Amino acid sequence: MVSTTDSLVLKYKDLFRKTTQHPLTNELCLGTLPDRILYVYLAQDLQFFESGLRGMCNAASMTPDTNSLLTLSKQIGHFANAENDYFHECLSEIKSSVTDEEQKYYSTQYLPEVKVYMDFLIEKRSDRKKYAYPQLVAAMWIAELVYWTWAHDSPRAKGLHWKYQTWIDLHDGEKFETWLRFLKEEVDKLKAADIEDMFKKTLELEYDFFQSCYTA
Repeated sequence: MVSTTDSLVLKYKDLFRKTTQHPLTNELCLGTLPDRILYVYLAQDLQFFESGLRGMCNAASMTPDTNSLLTLSKQIGHFANAENDYFHECLSEIKSSVTDEEQKYYSTQYLPEVKVYMDFLIEKRSDRKKYAYPQLVAAMWIAELVYWTWAHDSPRAKGLHWKYQTWIDLHDGEKFETWLRFLKEEVDKLKAADIEDMFKKTLELEYDFFQSCYTA
């Protein structure tokens, strides 16, 4: 019997492939992504990250059992440390690639497509009746699967600068795979029909995020 997660990835395989093989992440893994694009992407993603942490806290408060609560809480702590530090260190390293005005804009405002995603994050936190734990964990799973897939599978150059390698390492390896396995197991408890809309929408938003930063 095909699992819920496998069935959804298979059904939307073209969209999944387009998202996980985006030029932005391909070039990042090859070490050829220009600093300006990396700055735009990370500055926008930092804002997304901070809102996403609030969303994870919301999801944690709605978990059906203690094990899920503890796993989510530990992951929130990990993100708040390792990933948060990377954002600030890397943005400081490459800030000369953009003007002062661009630094302020990309750090405080949203690109149009990113704003759509950010508004959706706020909506998911605000409407707890419409967005219960199943929808929230499904959205987390597909977003994290996108990141693990490009970080794990994309052709990678040797001797990458830390600004690229660290971002890759944060989304690959045993710790991230354990986290992703937990999310997959949570989603596989659900019926595909109940979360398909959330899966598709989140996947589309992930693609739009990459594309808007890449072309800004």
